[in-house]
Amino acid sequence: MTRTGQTLYTLLVAFIASLLTLLAVHLLGPDTTPPVVEGDEGITHEELARHASEDDCWMAIHGVVYDFTKYLPRHPTPIEDDCGTDASHGWDTKGTGRPHSRRAHDMLPDYRIGVLAGEGSP
Repeated sequence: MTRTGQTLYTLLVAFIASLLTLLAVHLLGPDTTPPVVEGDEGITHEELARHASEDDCWMAIHGVVYDFTKYLPRHPTPIEDDCGTDASHGWDTKGTGRPHSRRAHDMLPDYRIGVLAGEGSP
């Protein structure tokens, strides 16, 4: 094999290894979909929208509703614009294409108040 052929082969192997690593990280990353808990209150989109301020901030993430009012001052970036909305996209990407950490995921149950009506709710 020529020197150019060896270089191309090495680059190809490195590229494939990088793709496989990215795939493994994606598949083994944190599960961002919290389970629906029996007995959750069904919250309508209209009710969610009524809680859209810093003093009263609810957000839906993948069909589950959370009251983040007390957490807002501790969040590292401003998220007040997501109050009263489905914030799933922001949760999944943090606006930068990266999902929230396992630590953030583990905090969600502390703020859970119900599920969006019609999305797995009773």
